[in-house]
Amino acid sequence: MNDRRTLVALVDVVWAVWSIGASIYDYMNTSAMEERIHSLEDVISLHQCVIGALSAGVVMLFTYILLKKI
Repeated sequence: MNDRRTLVALVDVVWAVWSIGASIYDYMNTSAMEERIHSLEDVISLHQCVIGALSAGVVMLFTYILLKKI
């Protein structure tokens, strides 16, 4: 009977340590992933601004060409 209690206690301790370790690992990887996502969002925003400026320039160029022909 004493061996069974020892085994149950050992399983509980291993389970608790495993759960805490898994939680820490998940938190660290999630934080690193969120940092990468935020830096990608910044790069995407910059590219969107550049594409918007280039598109506006093309529209202005076409407008200038069309108005010059009239």
